[in-house]
Amino acid sequence: MVTLKDVARKAGVSMSTASAAIRGKDIVKPDTTQRVLEAANTLNYRINLSARALRSGKSDIFTMIVPDLENQYYAKMANAMSNVLTADKKRLVVQVSMYDSQRELDQIRQIDPSTCDGLFICSTHNSGKDIRSAAGDLPVLMFDDMSTDPEACYDSIETPSQTGMYAAIKHLAERGRKTIGIVGTLGKSAEAEHSLSVTLRQTRYAYAYQALGAYGLNTANAYIQSDWSVEAGIEVAHKLAASGMQYDALCCMNDELALGVMRGLAECGVNVPDDVAVIGFDGVGCGSYTTPTLSTIAVDFDGMAQTAATMMQQQIEQDATERNNSIPKRIIVGFQLLKRESTMGRTATTGFTTKTRT
Repeated sequence: MVTLKDVARKAGVSMSTASAAIRGKDIVKPDTTQRVLEAANTLNYRINLSARALRSGKSDIFTMIVPDLENQYYAKMANAMSNVLTADKKRLVVQVSMYDSQRELDQIRQIDPSTCDGLFICSTHNSGKDIRSAAGDLPVLMFDDMSTDPEACYDSIETPSQTGMYAAIKHLAERGRKTIGIVGTLGKSAEAEHSLSVTLRQTRYAYAYQALGAYGLNTANAYIQSDWSVEAGIEVAHKLAASGMQYDALCCMNDELALGVMRGLAECGVNVPDDVAVIGFDGVGCGSYTTPTLSTIAVDFDGMAQTAATMMQQQIEQDATERNNSIPKRIIVGFQLLKRESTMGRTATTGFTTKTRT
């Protein structure tokens, strides 16, 4: 097996210089780095990650667990996290829990701390306390942790549900919309479940409801029950159209739901935005090329990932006792209101026309 010593000998440098060059350290001159990398490539040298982790105490490998990569929100989050870590010469292993709490805990227990420096996790069912029981002393950072205070154990990066929903409702009001439906609420039986995902959903649509009142808009019959998927959006749009469409705007709790609503309305001959304006929440990519394009609250995924990486590094620099006794921090990321055709209207420049709203 080719060793680092072989690479150093072929490149004519010391082992420490060869090691620094392979790890991309800027203390090595560019021409020396190039010579070392060429030697490593010629010899087909492969880094022994386990050995390096034993020497340094760090593997520079992280695990991320998300519920579902078919959901564009989680896919975009994982991609942003991977980009940030890759830029810092680190690696990310992504696992999918499929919204299964036990599978998620099993995945955590299977993580080898010798080859994983920390865990990023977006859990829909397990509390911080549950995760700690499986993770032990492994550094963990959560996304949108809805644990109650006694069960919150880890720092959490959170989406801007309150400020985002207020911005969405304000935008619709400024566009002259007066009867706004909040799409994506839960029925009483679902609300009684008390899972973390239910809490997240309740929190978001409660803020939308508060915003309606804050801007003096009608709150009667504002809640429209629906799951947060494209298919659910199509179904609820059909029902709203069949019942006579009492709303002039629909505020959807995520983009996939909003895209389904727009599709369903189009199938029923309801024009967006002339008849009904639609706005989403997340900022996933496909909303920028639908017809009409989707107005949305675009979460700062890059900022979320950068903040998560920084907070994780802070945890790694602490010992286990200090980490376990620290008070969890909650950081809310930023967003951008993207004003697009589904609320602003389509013009001749896009190949469509829209009526002026009075």
